[in-house]
Amino acid sequence: MLRHRRYLRKGYPTAKSQPALQASLLSDDPFISYSGMSGTPLGLASHMPLLPRSHRAWFLISPTWSIENNSSVKTIRTYAVLHRLRNPRHALIFLSNTQAEADLLNQSGEAAVLHNKTSTTSEYTFRPLEDVPVEFDAIYNAQLAPWKRHDLSLGIERCAFVFYRDSSGSSTTETERARIARHRELAPGHVFINEFDSTGKPVRLAPAQVNMHLNRAAVGICLSEMEGPMFASTEYLLAGLPVVTTPNQGGRDLYLDDGYSLTAPPDPRSIAEAVSALKARRIPRAYIRSQTLKRVERDRGRFIDLVNAIFLESGSLRRIAMPWPFRYPVMEWLPPHIAIDRSLSGTVDAFITA
Repeated sequence: MLRHRRYLRKGYPTAKSQPALQASLLSDDPFISYSGMSGTPLGLASHMPLLPRSHRAWFLISPTWSIENNSSVKTIRTYAVLHRLRNPRHALIFLSNTQAEADLLNQSGEAAVLHNKTSTTSEYTFRPLEDVPVEFDAIYNAQLAPWKRHDLSLGIERCAFVFYRDSSGSSTTETERARIARHRELAPGHVFINEFDSTGKPVRLAPAQVNMHLNRAAVGICLSEMEGPMFASTEYLLAGLPVVTTPNQGGRDLYLDDGYSLTAPPDPRSIAEAVSALKARRIPRAYIRSQTLKRVERDRGRFIDLVNAIFLESGSLRRIAMPWPFRYPVMEWLPPHIAIDRSLSGTVDAFITA
């Protein structure tokens, strides 16, 4: 097992500089990590030291927010070049949530492939439930942040909201309660499902609970203009819900299809009309789910092919295969120091355990 802690050098980003890191270790020998660009331009690679000269390392890096612009790609390219100068045996491979992101990175000189991270959403957790009656026209699973644009749902007669607070500190108890109170005044038929704990923080629901509430609605809605790939969108689809979305950047459109989704202008009336239209079509949930799984399985296969290509390049005889052997999702949000310690100690934590 590799032990790298003694190779840490001054000048690397510290774990204190960000509240959480999305990361996992796929293999210790060869060293293969998979992490998100949360707080650092190269994910876990930004924290890692020079490894011993006899060992190579592969870092699979996934955007947590849209990088579909030249400015972001230029910044990433600069950090990547500097990183490889300091760490010549590190290979950086960017797993882009959209083909446009992959194309921009490739054009800049970086290795990038299309892999939407929401393909690792669990189809065992998110699924249609026949014994749950439909009570709401729509449901929105999103943190209570301004950029999620909850107000665009105000034209929907009956809408439910699952919400949470992320670790970035973009909202507070006061802003969340104020947003809920204002929304309820404007839309009395809307229901905010989560409760607040004794500290004033929303109680985050377990995935199975989220799925149950998704099944209470006829349509899932996605209202942000820009973000990352949005796991909630894929969760809707695997639960069998058709989806209404606004025009957006980030990657959530990858699994949407004209047969069970509508893109509506970002105004409450258009959103409500699109929800009504999809609800009236009564698309079988099993069909939406099966079509989504076909696309998800394709992306999972590409991910496995990539990991096997790294094994081959490293000289390892190891190979992995379908069915999907990794966790759902593969990456876990962790305090940065824990994510870093796991990787430095060679703790492989990406796989499903019995």
